[in-house]
This record gives sequence, structure tokens and C-alpha cells, in this order.
Amino acid sequence: MHRRDFLRLGLLAGGLYACPGLILPAQAAVTLGRRTLVSVTLAGGPDFRHLFAPGIAANQPADSYAARWWAARAASQGIAVAQRNIAGYAQRYTSAYLSLNQPGTAVSAGAGILASCGWLKEQWDAGNVAMIHNVIGATSRDHAHSLLVMDQGDRGSGAIDRKPGWGGRLAALLGGTARVGALTKTPRPFCLAPSGNGQPPNADLVLNLANSRKLALAERVTNPNDPVWKQTGSELVLARSLKSYYAGRNFNGDPALARLARHERALRELGAQVTAQLGGGETLTDGARLPVPDAIRALYSDVAVPYPSRYWGGQIRNLHDVLALSGVVNTPVLSMEYGGWDTHKLQRDDIEGNFIDLFGKGRGFDLLWQNLDATARRNLVLVIYGEFGRQLAANGDQGTDHGRGNAVLVIGESVKGGMYGTPFPEREIPLFARGLNDDIQGLTGVEHVFGAVADWVAGGSTGNNVVNRSNALIESGLRLDQLFA
Repeated sequence: MHRRDFLRLGLLAGGLYACPGLILPAQAAVTLGRRTLVSVTLAGGPDFRHLFAPGIAANQPADSYAARWWAARAASQGIAVAQRNIAGYAQRYTSAYLSLNQPGTAVSAGAGILASCGWLKEQWDAGNVAMIHNVIGATSRDHAHSLLVMDQGDRGSGAIDRKPGWGGRLAALLGGTARVGALTKTPRPFCLAPSGNGQPPNADLVLNLANSRKLALAERVTNPNDPVWKQTGSELVLARSLKSYYAGRNFNGDPALARLARHERALRELGAQVTAQLGGGETLTDGARLPVPDAIRALYSDVAVPYPSRYWGGQIRNLHDVLALSGVVNTPVLSMEYGGWDTHKLQRDDIEGNFIDLFGKGRGFDLLWQNLDATARRNLVLVIYGEFGRQLAANGDQGTDHGRGNAVLVIGESVKGGMYGTPFPEREIPLFARGLNDDIQGLTGVEHVFGAVADWVAGGSTGNNVVNRSNALIESGLRLDQLFA
């Protein structure tokens, strides 16, 4: 049994193999009949102010927020020293950003989005992107602690607290066969479920989908027309004998062996269902029933592409597959990750490539969206966040340092798009004047954001069962109960 299968033992023995013989034809688009959350952790502290920058024109007043912001961020924007003036800032903005309107209107949003993020721009224009500003998680600036706070959805989490993740809590609340699908190499703490009785969280609700095309247990098979030597080989004879032995064995007197036998059967039957729907490979030529779309396969198969991009591409493949398997596995909560956002130096060189991997045309989410039908797009919501943000001004190395406040992106066709919270508050202007790398002020606790998403997935109020919103900060006038249409 593969080591990753042990993460799934409790799940599989619980009945996710209840659809024997499921065989569906290859389909042009993946459908999804239930509301599903995809949590995307951007480890390192993503600078969303670089993705959505304040708009600026060549006639901008020098004392305006936009002019002061661009002056403070000129280095991290890669603007040459000689061009660090209003005209130079406007030229960079015009060449690198596309101006945004409030969704569905001709009213300027006062901001632009990186032009290289074409898919995200399309989703914004369609009213499918909510940008929630001034969100706060941990205040320690420590990566490990701050990531734990976000995974657990609890600003009160200590640096080594063992608490269930907000994804695991949501799956437990949904009940039945609902599970968390971890599309990453190792399941994040976000996935862990509550154990009760004061016990540490557990992985009983985790389905490890690190490679969606290799879920089945290895098993050598033969065909009736194969030569005798192939059908009577020692490995096959032994395998058939062991199957017969365990099928006829009564384990009632030995609970430990009975559990292992149930787990093995569950793993094998689930693997058979996955293979029946997806096939035995990735393309039609190697046995796929539902091929991985060529453009998605290219994201992770090109060895010339940097590893972080390939790792992300593999997760997009996993997401495509697990959505297609929604009739086999019940995973309304999914977890993804993309690292490399700790941009202390030469921020523009690194961060823009990362954003393209996620949001560019012909890249990650764009390729996924092209392979989803209308129902799937309505039932899918992406929640994208890091452990903290960056400071307001650039540092001396053309980068930015750890900040506290940041933003959270919520994307989906059921989202009521637009700016939530104050995107570029006037209170920040004095901080630029002081010449300090001060923080975005955190006014809304992550509990409110994650709680609003959990409510949508559950189809009603989750109260404090997923995250504790009872004492969480929230910005004045912010209505996250209107986040979904």
C-alpha cells in the first residue's frame, strides 16, 4: 500500500466506494452539481497591491494618494531612478496595467490590474471577482505562525497550536461523506478535521490527491488472449491466491486485521472507479477515458519550465480531475498552494511571473475555466490569500518587506464582484510622508471572510462552527453577507 494511502484510510472505509461500475464517456466539459470551495494559499506574503495598483495619470496632483503610492513603490515597480516622477509613474501604469471599472458600470474603480493577468481581468469585468481589502490574520510577521493562523482561520492561534483547519471544520459540518481534497504534495493544516474530546485534529476527512492520475493501487492485469506464460506467471498466481485467501477469511475475531482488509478493499474499489472514469493514463493514446486537456498537461510536463510553475500546473490537473470525479468522491472543500511570494528583492521580476501562472490567459485558472461547463462555474468559488501582505513602501532592494494587512480574493460566477473595504485609504498618505515602510491597517479579521465563504458552501449560516466570528474585527460598513449573489 502506498504511503499516501494511509492518509485516506478512514475516509475510504467510510463509504466513498458506493458507486461500483461507474463508467462515463469522455466529456467536452466538466460539470459539478454541488457548491465547492477551492482554497488557494500563496505562501510567502503576496503583494496584492502590486496586482491591483492605484490608477495614475500624467496630470495627477503630486499630493494625491496615487502619486504618493507610486513614489513609495517606484523601486519595487522596477521604475528607473531617472523616471521616478509623475510622468514616469503614469507611463509604467499605462504600459503594465489595465484600468478597471466597477463591475457592470462605467464608473472607474480607481485601480488597474496587471495587463498580463488577462483571465482575472475578464472575470473582474464579468463581476466575478471580489477584492476584500484591509484583511488581517496574524500580526507576528513570522511565516510559519502566520500560515498556521490562515490554515486554521483563527487569529488567536499560537505558533504551535494544534487546531483543526477551517477546511476540515467545514467538511465535518457538511457531514455525510463530505471530505477535503488535498491537491498538494502534502495536505495543509487547513485540511485537518476536529477529533473531539480535546484530542489533536486528524486526517480522517482528507483525500490526498497529489496525483489524480495515480490514485489506483498498482495491480498487474491480464487479458484472456494473453499467452499462457503471461497468465500463469508467479506474481499473478500469488496475487490471485492472496485475493482468494483474504476474500474467504473471517476477520471478526481480529479487529486490527479487519480494519486493514476494509481499507485495502476501499482503496482498490475507489481506484477502480477512478480508473473507470479517467482511464489508465493522461492521453487517449496511453489509455485515458477523460484525457487531461493538452494545454493543462503542458503546464506540468515541460521540464524547461521552472519547478514552481510545474507544481502549480500539476495541481490544476488535479483540480480538473477531482471536479470530473464529483460522482465518485464527495469533496466540496479543496486545497491548493503556490509558494514564492516573499519578494524582499527585485519584486517585479518574481511576482509578475507568479501572477501570470495563476491568472494569465492560457495559464492555470483560465485553462481550467475553459474545461468547465456553466453549472461547474456557478458552483465553484476560489478563495486566494497569503499569510500576510507587504509593507506600503518599497525597501532598498527593489522589493517589499513583511506587512500585516492584506487583501483576499474571492472568485466565482456566484460572487458579487467589486471592491470590499477601502482599497486605498487616505489614512495611509501620512505614512508615505514619514518615509517608513508601514503596514496596511488590518480592519477585518480573516474569520469574517472565511465564514462568509463557508456560509455559501453550506447553503446557510455556519455560525461559529467553522470559524469564530463572534469577536472578530470587521471594517465599518463592510457587508460580507452580500458577498454572493
